[in-house]
Amino acid sequence: MNYFIRSFFALLVLCKLSTSSAWSWNNLLMTSTRINLGMAESVAAGAELAMGECQYQFRWERWACPRSAFTKKKVFRSLIRESAALHSFLSAGITYTLTRNCSRGQLEGCGCANIHSQHPNESPSSTWRWGGCSDNIKMGEQYSVRVLDSLESGQDAQALANLHNNFAGRLAVRHSMRQSCKCHGVSGSCAMQTCWIQLPPFRTVGQALKRQYDTSVRVGYSNGILQIDGGSSSANGAKTSSGSSQILRVSPQTLVYLELSPDFCRANITAGTSGTKGRTCSRDKGKGLSTSQRRSCIHLCKNCGHKVKKRVVNVLTSCNCTFQWCCQVQCQTCNTTKSIYSCA
Repeated sequence: MNYFIRSFFALLVLCKLSTSSAWSWNNLLMTSTRINLGMAESVAAGAELAMGECQYQFRWERWACPRSAFTKKKVFRSLIRESAALHSFLSAGITYTLTRNCSRGQLEGCGCANIHSQHPNESPSSTWRWGGCSDNIKMGEQYSVRVLDSLESGQDAQALANLHNNFAGRLAVRHSMRQSCKCHGVSGSCAMQTCWIQLPPFRTVGQALKRQYDTSVRVGYSNGILQIDGGSSSANGAKTSSGSSQILRVSPQTLVYLELSPDFCRANITAGTSGTKGRTCSRDKGKGLSTSQRRSCIHLCKNCGHKVKKRVVNVLTSCNCTFQWCCQVQCQTCNTTKSIYSCA
């Protein structure tokens, strides 16, 4: 994607997310042209990353996380738990790319994390030490807050829920970071290791957010706080108190929503979904498949009142490949059939 097109896309996304907030593009234009364009490109890349991963994680669900949901105000700014998923994925995607690009030196005044002061070696005789370039999650989070949380104004239920879910998205990125090490020593003895903290593949973050969506919690709103099961929590998950009643704590990584969702079986313009008719489902029974995939024909088709239609198609694949000295791989073309199932 062209550099300036991606910058324009970032502006387009931010404008469409909120047409009435006090957010202005000028808030992003902070110190110099270089950092502004770098941030805009990172925001655009993060939004693209979030959209693609959300679609992948929800590919066997009735609500399939359509790309249009990220830019339609009625969907993105709704109170259902699918909106919670949108906020968390977008927040995570933008945090992820800002963190990565910061460490790569693509944002002015931002580089590798100062991991030495945060995690000093246990002793001089330790067999490992901090080195390399650790991804700067702290700066990624700070930039993400400036971009997304500034869209929210006021202390109404929607603003508090959105801020909470934005925070959960950023937290999913932080909690997924891992330590990587490289060995040093004579003949590969690994007498000393140099270690750093790095981001995982974004698929790991997406899987975590999908689990959080599956266990999301419906909350109410009273006296400026979100309430759950007789208790309440502030927008960032911090424990609060009011009077003598006991306040229950909402985990910071728990996604929250305020209204029940439609069933998404039928087309719903307000919810931004076209229904499940025509959707592809799976009847694969192999190992490693998720429950959602194995039950997709029942969940998407039969439980929505649709029939499952089978269609057999011819597929051309490479087969009987052999290595020819030196150095080519020669394959034959084989014609196989594949069964495709969809809701009709």
